[in-house]
Amino acid sequence: MLLAACEGQHWCYEICEHADGYLVQMRDLETGDLNEEFATVFRTMPVAFAYAEMSAAFDRFASAEMDDVEEDDFAIDVVLQERNFIDLSDRLGDTGLNGLTLKAWERASHHGPRRVYH
Repeated sequence: MLLAACEGQHWCYEICEHADGYLVQMRDLETGDLNEEFATVFRTMPVAFAYAEMSAAFDRFASAEMDDVEEDDFAIDVVLQERNFIDLSDRLGDTGLNGLTLKAWERASHHGPRRVYH
């Protein structure tokens, strides 16, 4: 279930419910396609929201830099969002888990019994 979305210039960062917490995924605003490589799962909602906001702010900053637009306001926004994310992440002990790592973990758990060596 989609909870919220933060829009950058070219990407939308969606926060969705996930079995292990909250998934932040990246969707192309022009095509609507999801970027499978950019997905991060967080255990806590505040950190997931802060990460999505930080990512959207960086997207806007990078776009302004490429378009030769005055980027001072965008740079300040990125710094503030990054500080907010780092602060929340540190306080809540939630650094997130890359979506590809999570998929690999799930695939490995479905391949039968694990051998334990003593």
